[in-house]
Amino acid sequence: MPIPRARAALLAATALVAPAIAQAQADETDTRLLTDPFLQAPADGSVNVVWFTEFEGTDHVVIAEGREIAAETMKMSRLAEDAGSHVGTQAGDGSLFESYTPRDVWRHEAVVDGLATGERVPYFVRSTDEGGDVVESREFSLQPLPGEGQPLRILLTSDHQLKPMTPANMQMVTETVGELDAVFFSGDLQNVPDRASEWFDDARGFAYFPGLQGRASFDLERTREEDGVTTTTTATYRGGEIIQHAPLFPVIGNHEVMGRFNPANPIGSQFNDPRPRAVAEALYEANAELYNPEGDPQIREAWIRDNSFNTITYEEIFTMPGTGPAGDQYYAMRFGDVFLIGLYGTRIWRSPSMDPGTTGKFREADANLNTPDNWGWGEFIFEDMAEGSEQYEWLQGVLESEEFRSAPVKVALMHDPSHGLGDNSIPVFAHPVQILDRDDDGRLTGVRYEYPLEEDIFVNDIEPLLGEAGVDLVHTGHSHLWYRMVSPQGVNIMETSNVGNTYGCYLEGYAERGGAPDDPRFDATNYPVTGDPHGYEAVMPTEFSPMSYEDGAPLPCVSSNELSTFTILETGADGATVSSYVFDTARPGEPAKLFDRFTLD
Repeated sequence: MPIPRARAALLAATALVAPAIAQAQADETDTRLLTDPFLQAPADGSVNVVWFTEFEGTDHVVIAEGREIAAETMKMSRLAEDAGSHVGTQAGDGSLFESYTPRDVWRHEAVVDGLATGERVPYFVRSTDEGGDVVESREFSLQPLPGEGQPLRILLTSDHQLKPMTPANMQMVTETVGELDAVFFSGDLQNVPDRASEWFDDARGFAYFPGLQGRASFDLERTREEDGVTTTTTATYRGGEIIQHAPLFPVIGNHEVMGRFNPANPIGSQFNDPRPRAVAEALYEANAELYNPEGDPQIREAWIRDNSFNTITYEEIFTMPGTGPAGDQYYAMRFGDVFLIGLYGTRIWRSPSMDPGTTGKFREADANLNTPDNWGWGEFIFEDMAEGSEQYEWLQGVLESEEFRSAPVKVALMHDPSHGLGDNSIPVFAHPVQILDRDDDGRLTGVRYEYPLEEDIFVNDIEPLLGEAGVDLVHTGHSHLWYRMVSPQGVNIMETSNVGNTYGCYLEGYAERGGAPDDPRFDATNYPVTGDPHGYEAVMPTEFSPMSYEDGAPLPCVSSNELSTFTILETGADGATVSSYVFDTARPGEPAKLFDRFTLD
């Protein structure tokens, strides 16, 4: 059997002097382009090229195969900075932006067509600024939608979120496995989606696009003790040149959703202030004549959106297949031998604290009991996927399609896990059940939320659909660790988001979850302290376990702020494999090591 491409690349990784190449390429990048170009929406014979600038300019084109392909330009509508931004000389101290300030950013997108399946061609982009200066990117490569049987190498990742190890992780991906064909991203791309610098140029050196384009610059300091000797190292990581060559397929995580829009408030406060759409709709209907006396449906929709939550910036940045009834919010497509389903499966994250002043997962703050406008409504789900919902019925149709059924490999992406060993697998993916506590006189004394285990929407409704249809892999994120499980129907369930930091792996004898409510009103059955909430067992890594219990016994998870992992899905004549690698950031220069590999049958 031939050596898989990922393994062959691993054997030769340290001979490629990739860090020096990355440094030289970064030095050649024209920073007047806010991003390098990146690839979106591959189709038969075509692929979209997208890039961003801070000037509107003219003559935005892609040059490929001797042709100039004109781009369409739009101005981003919600990007801004504020006192919390790290941009330019400002370090989150308001020295440049004292309050919410819109930031001018333009997006350019061109469709490069007439391409031959399976052939890569060089391309670059060119923009002309207001002063007439021509700005060009470096040269990269693109290809259209892969054909059936074409070997693929796909990165599975999530939860970059400006975390310290993310640039190192992306750099190690390129040094270890080389060129990729796609990136499947299970949500939480950055922290606050309307803050422009988090996408493009955060001054700390680890914004989202730079990490995936080899344009980051983050100094990672690590200290380790070995044989009584303490060693401190500092390595500068630039991320990996990935999405200039490989199309990016993200799904919405909780960090792609903005809350109620109010420019009088800081961007972070807006992000943390969503409320259910039904609540906003009820408020609108009660005051429709005040808000919209002419009954304009567009005004109605905009008011409800701005007073509940939105994914405007996410949807403006990315061009997805758009096959769902909600546009780009969820989608499905055939990518070579892989059928990809991108689900909108996430909810607002709130604190597990039961402190009286907390607006959290399990309670409203006491001070807000008589002001429902300040309620958080628990960890409510942004887009329903329960049986009978629009997303559920769309998914049914996708799974019944011939395009899906004929695909050799079937993968679903969803941000929130319903299975797992991480802090964020509790509570399960259920709609919050509101409980109103009252005294003998009927006065409200508390508002609580519960999430019954038996009402888990993913387990009750989505998982059976995926299992019966033969989905091979469900890739999730949200808890910032690595583990995998197999459902009774044979579906591989995997989180590989130990990219930048971790929120803990909760196994009996290893760690206890501090987030489970220590309150007698809660049934511990619904909020287990350790293990998968539905009793699934984690699979031990096939090659070696990077972490262990105190007695040396191997752990089936990677939960570390020093070790970082990444995962590659490969397809080819020998079938499909999923390979996970780990590296120690305290030992810069050492190659990543394969620690787990399994096949998708």
